[in-house]
Amino acid sequence: MANTQGDVNITPQELNESFHKFRKDLIEMPVYALAQILPYVTLRPGVRYKETVGELKGDMQLAPFKVDRRTDEDVKIAGRTLETYLGNAVHGFNPNSVLSSIYGSDIVQGEALKGVPITKKVWTYLFGKLGEHIFDEVFSAVRNPEGSTTHDLFDGFVTIANNEKTAGNISAEKGNFFDLKESITAVNAVDKLEAVYDAMNSKLQGTNTNMLCSPRIATAYNRDYRQSFGSLPYNHEFKKTFIEGSNNRCAIVPLVNMPDDVIIVTEKKNLLVGCATSGTGVKFEVKDSLSSHWLLDFVASMFFGCQFESINKERLLYAKVGV
Repeated sequence: MANTQGDVNITPQELNESFHKFRKDLIEMPVYALAQILPYVTLRPGVRYKETVGELKGDMQLAPFKVDRRTDEDVKIAGRTLETYLGNAVHGFNPNSVLSSIYGSDIVQGEALKGVPITKKVWTYLFGKLGEHIFDEVFSAVRNPEGSTTHDLFDGFVTIANNEKTAGNISAEKGNFFDLKESITAVNAVDKLEAVYDAMNSKLQGTNTNMLCSPRIATAYNRDYRQSFGSLPYNHEFKKTFIEGSNNRCAIVPLVNMPDDVIIVTEKKNLLVGCATSGTGVKFEVKDSLSSHWLLDFVASMFFGCQFESINKERLLYAKVGV
């Protein structure tokens, strides 16, 4: 509705007050953007810079009784480092620019100077975009301290896996890597994904796992399954959510941010996503712009990073798909 009360002047002070009113909801927007993958990863809030994670390594067995039986093998922690990186963003905003846009319709007579409907929409949109870029890069990001985008902020899961493969810590010999060599199509997808399942360590097969892949791979599996088993009387739908023969333990999980050329099979608790949206080093605020008296700056900084808790063959299988 057009304003009929004369000129509208939305001041920085009013927008600042509005921001603080909604601040708690707004700083959660980047995490909300991860909603699609949160069922398949473990969120570790409050992590700044580095946190050591890992698993215990050791053994103890019952054996035929001997009075002098004793084993002094060390119990070790196979440590891995979950590192989160501090990133920031500053976005300039002209508060009065919205008056000539679709947001002008949110200005209600007698309520114009509050500015709340406009500013909340703008902030929600921008902070949602911030989180959307994080979601897009959870698997593919490559840490580059000199970079200028979210892709450069941290190492994604696929990047970490590729680095471990280069270092020899993920390999076919270690039982945590499988090379499909060929591409996955609607003709061979069932055989290929079952081959990935067969390559899993038996203990990993006995765990409730997620086979993370791109939507293209999941669609190919469904189409191949329909062509192969569509005539069976017990098959009432063609959307397969578990690998055939896994006793519903290995779920096929298509994610739009997964690359087409890899598959990751693991359990939820093995994929760690660290973040910090409050505390030292973190800022979410609106400030008078340093470049103009008539502008505001949206200022955001937070920590974010990813890591596998373990790359042991009993916890992870990383598969490469031919292109």
